[in-house]
Amino acid sequence: MRPEERRQEIIRHLNERGIAKVTELSEIFQVTEETIRRDLEYLESKGYLKRTHGGAYNIKQVQEETAFYIRNMKNRLEKQSIGKVAAELVQPGDVIAVDASTTALQFVHFLKEKKDIVVITHAIKVVMALEGNRDITVICTGGTLQPRTLSFVGPLVEIALSNYNIRKAFISCKGITLDEGITESTELQAKVKQEMLKAAKETVLLVDHDKFGKAALSTVAPVTAVNKIITDARTPKEEVNELRKLGVEVIVALGPGEVHNESFGESENRHLTH
Repeated sequence: MRPEERRQEIIRHLNERGIAKVTELSEIFQVTEETIRRDLEYLESKGYLKRTHGGAYNIKQVQEETAFYIRNMKNRLEKQSIGKVAAELVQPGDVIAVDASTTALQFVHFLKEKKDIVVITHAIKVVMALEGNRDITVICTGGTLQPRTLSFVGPLVEIALSNYNIRKAFISCKGITLDEGITESTELQAKVKQEMLKAAKETVLLVDHDKFGKAALSTVAPVTAVNKIITDARTPKEEVNELRKLGVEVIVALGPGEVHNESFGESENRHLTH
C-alpha cells in the first residue's frame, strides 16, 4: 500500500472510530510504529487530525459538539425504551444525579410520576422537564454554560456534586469500547461524568446501539466502573456478551410491541417496555 492510500485509510478509520493508537494502526497496516507516527504528523499538518501521546483523534470531535436538538432526535425510540427501564430503578427517597445527555433526558420524562426523590443535574433541559413537579426536588449545580449542549461545566459543577450524598447516577456517553472505555467528546463533559461516578454509590450507563464500537476524545472511565448498562435491542449481541464477561450487568430494553424470535439464555437480561 502506498503512503497516500494508507493515510486515506487512517482518516477513514478515525472517522469511524474517533480515536486510534499508534500500535493499533501499526498492526492494521503492517508497518512500523515510526511510519505511523510520520503519517499522523503529516495528516495533522494538513488539519485532518490531532495527535496525542500514543495516537490521534478525529479533530471534528473537538471542534464541535452536535447541537442538542439534533442529538435529541437521533434514535429517539430506542432512547425512550432505555429511559423507561432506567426509571424503574428509581425508588422513593432516592437522591440521583442526571447528566446532560439526550438519553438521560428521555429517562427524566419517565420520572414525573415518582414521589419523594431528589434530582441533581447540570443540564438545563432536565431542570425544565421537571419544572412544576411538587413531588420531585430539583437541584441545578450551576457552573459555566455550554450553549450547544445546554449544560453547565467546570469547577462549580464538580464542587456541587461532591457536596451531596448521591444514591444513583444516570449518565450516557459519546462512545463505548472495551479498550478506551466510556468516552466523551470534550474533557469538560468527561470531567462532570467522572465526578458523578465518584459521588454516587451506584452508576447506571444509558447507551444506545450507535455508541458501541466508537471512541471519543476523552475517557470517562473503564466500562467496569459502572454498575449497570442499559441499552436497546439493536446493540450487537457480541458487544453485550463481552461486557457480561467482564462482570458488568447489562439490561437490554425492548421497544413496545417488538417481538424477538431469538432464544436467549437465563443470563441474558432483557426487559420489555410497555
